[in-house]
Amino acid sequence: MENNTKKNALKFGVYVFIILAVLTAGEYAVAVFGGAWWSVLVIIALIKAWFVVQHYMHLPRLFAEEGSHEH
Repeated sequence: MENNTKKNALKFGVYVFIILAVLTAGEYAVAVFGGAWWSVLVIIALIKAWFVVQHYMHLPRLFAEEGSHEH
């Protein structure tokens, strides 16, 4: 059972990594070819920050009830 949970967590981590890589490529493309589209860059950066905080920094676990196993 625990092995399946770890496998799912790893799979989700890989998905998040891929999403961040795609957003970074999009950010680069907007910066190079988009000219003065700084607002799009800010939005992409905020989306990336949300993914990092939610998955890699484990901050939601700080606010979960004790004994809870939320992700």
